[in-house]
Amino acid sequence: LLFLQMRCTILVLLVLCSVALCDVYLHNPRGSNNRLNGNGQNVQNNQRLCDTQNNDKGGYCWGPPLYYYVGSHLMIEWTNQHACNNPKVHCNIIIQYICGDEVRDGVTTTRIPDNEDEYNTKVSPNPLTGEDEEVFLYGMHEDYQYYQDCKNRHRNKGLFTADQNMNNRNAARNTRQDNNGNQNGFECPEERDYYPYWHPTPWKDIAILVDDKENCDYFQSESQNVKAKNYCSIPEHNNQYVCVENGGTWIKRTSWGIDPPACEEAQWTRSNHLGNSALHNNHEGYASSYNWTIPNDIHENCVLRLRYNISTGDYEGWGFGGKDFVNASWNGELSPVYQDEVVEYFGKTYEMALNTDQYGRTFQDRSHVFEIRERPDHIDDDARIWNLNVRGKRGNIVQVYPAVEYDFVPNRLHTKVGDYVHFQWTGCDTNPANNDGEGTRQTDRSNIAQMDTQRHNKPWDTPDDPMFDDERLQARMAFIDQVNCAAGQVDDEDVTNCQKLNAAPTPYFDGGIYRVNRTGEWHYMGTRNNNFSNRSQKGYMTAEDSFPSWAIALIVLGVVGIAVVAVVGAVALYAKSHPKKFDII
Repeated sequence: LLFLQMRCTILVLLVLCSVALCDVYLHNPRGSNNRLNGNGQNVQNNQRLCDTQNNDKGGYCWGPPLYYYVGSHLMIEWTNQHACNNPKVHCNIIIQYICGDEVRDGVTTTRIPDNEDEYNTKVSPNPLTGEDEEVFLYGMHEDYQYYQDCKNRHRNKGLFTADQNMNNRNAARNTRQDNNGNQNGFECPEERDYYPYWHPTPWKDIAILVDDKENCDYFQSESQNVKAKNYCSIPEHNNQYVCVENGGTWIKRTSWGIDPPACEEAQWTRSNHLGNSALHNNHEGYASSYNWTIPNDIHENCVLRLRYNISTGDYEGWGFGGKDFVNASWNGELSPVYQDEVVEYFGKTYEMALNTDQYGRTFQDRSHVFEIRERPDHIDDDARIWNLNVRGKRGNIVQVYPAVEYDFVPNRLHTKVGDYVHFQWTGCDTNPANNDGEGTRQTDRSNIAQMDTQRHNKPWDTPDDPMFDDERLQARMAFIDQVNCAAGQVDDEDVTNCQKLNAAPTPYFDGGIYRVNRTGEWHYMGTRNNNFSNRSQKGYMTAEDSFPSWAIALIVLGVVGIAVVAVVGAVALYAKSHPKKFDII
């Protein structure tokens, strides 16, 4: 991901990934990696919605969509392969979202056609659900006109392209990373590869995670959240001077008018490792994450995008603190790096594995569609709502990689009395047929059953402190609304086997939203997926008083102190007004 600064000339910050697969994968919400409902190990079409640059084996297949309430907290979790906030690299992560009437997952793995008469084709019934409804055939995030503008607009020739031969490819869909300008959904390659982008985009910024917080002011001020972006009425022109010189109008599109994105220090991760970060909320060994407060942007069709980069220190590509950027003046023979460069070291020569169209590279993953919904009327606007979801997919660790096995998100949820928790998860029924797991093949199912401690592996039928106040709710969270259960013992994969959760009609379950009414701590598990030989689907939740104990003690002391002062004052006043009552005898 390239972070751009514009001065008198366009200058650019270069990013690096010198290996072929420098992937990033969303785990919560479930990242698609261009996957839909195919049941193969690999994505059927990795150009369906966008260019992820990821391994085809990544991603989670489609399931019924989730929804999140305005103002609720959603833990976004991901893994990135080649380190972040690590002395070996520079790294930045951009988290964004988009909502729109035509934003959709689609119902075919075929890439959306670049044809005005075909891209909005509809079909009925819905091939994913079987419901008798008319739905869009092709998946789409960015819209048709956005892609047409990108195709027609000249690329920014002030950017660094190293020694790459652009072969006179001059559109904004041709970049150093993607010389050919292949179509990937309706995304614009130049916008994908550079941030902050200098033309309008449909994406709203959530957060920028950096390894140097001194750069936050720049990134936040250049975000389209707060800064207007411009474009030419003649689509081919990419700057004001050329636009006006050729009779065009330089048009300003106002900012989104929302808060600037959060800018925080990224969590430390190691190189060559799709695993957990070193530290998260004072707990070591949890996935990289960001806690997103869902905005007041109510819509049925929204998608999350996460972009990841690492960058080289072989030359100064960042340009902050008065340093020079790499830019177009460093291209060709003046490039500081060359394809498979041969270097000399102590009298010997060595050939570097160096691909300059990857020496600076953007990786991304995107969620399936979700909904942003108004809060229920009975929940105050300032009440905290926590989303409790399930991540992962069916299979053992080798079969699901680079996805992950089942777990709850957040895995450790810390609440206060008066907070609310929304229990909700989804999955799919088209996982690869040979993936290991319990219950009916290919299916995801999860539930919540309370247990005694995290080390236990059986549910606790008579807990001293039930997780839910209502016994019927406690039972529903475990049974997940199954119907048509077999009367006796049946095969593990039989769809009527309710012991294995097979009779739940879909992998989606909405347990509802509930108030935390008392303090306590609770441990829980998923009965189907807690295969103790190699898998563990367990969670932990705690609730504290709204005021910490020291604050309560301070309030009590304050009340007692006020009472003592009042009593002493009353006695003194009485003594003054009735002096004879206090004569010493």
